[in-house]
Amino acid sequence: MRVLICSGRFYADINTLTHVLDLYARMQPIDVLIHGGHHALGSAIETWARDTDIHVIRYPANWALHGKYAETRRNLFMLEDSRPDVLLAFPGGEDTAECIKMAQNIGIRVIEV
Repeated sequence: MRVLICSGRFYADINTLTHVLDLYARMQPIDVLIHGGHHALGSAIETWARDTDIHVIRYPANWALHGKYAETRRNLFMLEDSRPDVLLAFPGGEDTAECIKMAQNIGIRVIEV
């Protein structure tokens, strides 16, 4: 199972994140954990994945190249390139909502936390 995590850039609830990942991994084996290089959660996501022997793929936004559209372009590329089976969506703003909508439009199952 390929799981993509998305959240707002200011979301920083590491306890909820790791709890949800623990619960989801008990229900469904995770092979790859994908994220967008979130500044607050990125290291927690990667630590959790490494501690549970799960591969990690990181897609940081390229602000220098894409400016204010960096997150939108990254999210679309991340969804198309990583081919997740499910999107675990934590609280966020417009960019998170847009990522959820993009995932749903291409048939990726979304679980909003």
